[in-house]
Amino acid sequence: MPISSFIFFTIFLILIITLFKRGTDVFSPARLFAMVWSFSLGLVELKFSGLQQNWSSYSWLILVVSLFSVLLGMFIIYVQNFEIVSTPIVLMRETIINFRVNSNVLFKLILLLFFAYSLSYLIVYLVAGFIPFFTKRPDLMRARWNVFGAGLIIHSAPTIIYLIILFYLKVAGQLKNKIVLTIILFISLTSYILLLQRFDLVIFMVLAVMFLYYGTFKLKARVVLILFAALILIIYGISSIRASNLFIEYLYYGGKMKFGKSYAIFTEPYMYISMNIENFAHAVEKLTNFTYGFFTFDFILALTGLKHWLFEYNFIDTFPHLISSTYNTYTMFFAYYRDFGILGSFIFPMLFGIISYTAYSRMKRSPNINSISLYGVFTVAILFSFFIPMLSWLHFIYNLTTVYFFTKIIVNKSN
Repeated sequence: MPISSFIFFTIFLILIITLFKRGTDVFSPARLFAMVWSFSLGLVELKFSGLQQNWSSYSWLILVVSLFSVLLGMFIIYVQNFEIVSTPIVLMRETIINFRVNSNVLFKLILLLFFAYSLSYLIVYLVAGFIPFFTKRPDLMRARWNVFGAGLIIHSAPTIIYLIILFYLKVAGQLKNKIVLTIILFISLTSYILLLQRFDLVIFMVLAVMFLYYGTFKLKARVVLILFAALILIIYGISSIRASNLFIEYLYYGGKMKFGKSYAIFTEPYMYISMNIENFAHAVEKLTNFTYGFFTFDFILALTGLKHWLFEYNFIDTFPHLISSTYNTYTMFFAYYRDFGILGSFIFPMLFGIISYTAYSRMKRSPNINSISLYGVFTVAILFSFFIPMLSWLHFIYNLTTVYFFTKIIVNKSN
């Protein structure tokens, strides 16, 4: 094992050990972020793929600046709130358990959002004329299944499912309503899986785990294992459909893997973690043209309809300096670098650290369904910061906004 991998895995192991200290908050943002990146970098430095390269000093510098800036932003808010008393996790759980939800308001909000989702789904289907799952090339057709406006509302599926889970957990009785919601959950989950969009489904799973952890005493080890297994099955099951029957061998030989073919099943998880960071390190060294906010503020441009016009007018390369066309993601931080260079790699990750830790501090000071849900969405961004720039995507911002305002209404109406 390379010394660099040993160091990163040692850091990860130490952080894992700290979780067993009594009263430790498992989802503390700084520790969670450090765990994600120490584990990811430990895997990257194993260099199991022939596609991986030795990094330049400049690539390491930009990555270190990005990671340090996130932790610096979190530390700034931590210092500001150091003397403010936060609620212990046990008291948070008791507070949430004793909180009585207005079930009528929650039920109506779910119906409203499901109606909007169903209508949008129908509109896009009528315009596109197909469902990606039932086409001969689902991996290609899923990207063409979209209509401006209606396509955005379809991303409500994880929020619908999360609100239904809240109803199950917080509302006693009401069997008829729960039967209706179970039907809605089944329709929403099944119809969304047919679109072969996997990462939106991760949102409701993370939110559910967060609420179970902070709002109940029900999060046992077996529950975590079940949810984790379901997450893996959903992500890699959809991947298998998208990649067709060439799935494992294509990735194994295309990735020039250095371990035996009998371990080829580990190719995808390894490559989908390592190649994001490899692409980042490779691209930042070679990039010479910057896009000045096009990718950082992608969600604003997409909302206004200017995105595609600017993209074509400026001849923007979506995937510059890829090592392999099979892997086309660069981590969260590449959007900031390709827009503003090293200055962007410092400022925007620090803002992310500030905002995420602010959401965490707010939850610790005032635990309720709204504050837990909001921090849960930022936790999704932390968990996948090694992979994709979620905070630059319109559909992620849409879900973040929807979760925030709907849970805000629930809290206010319940009070």
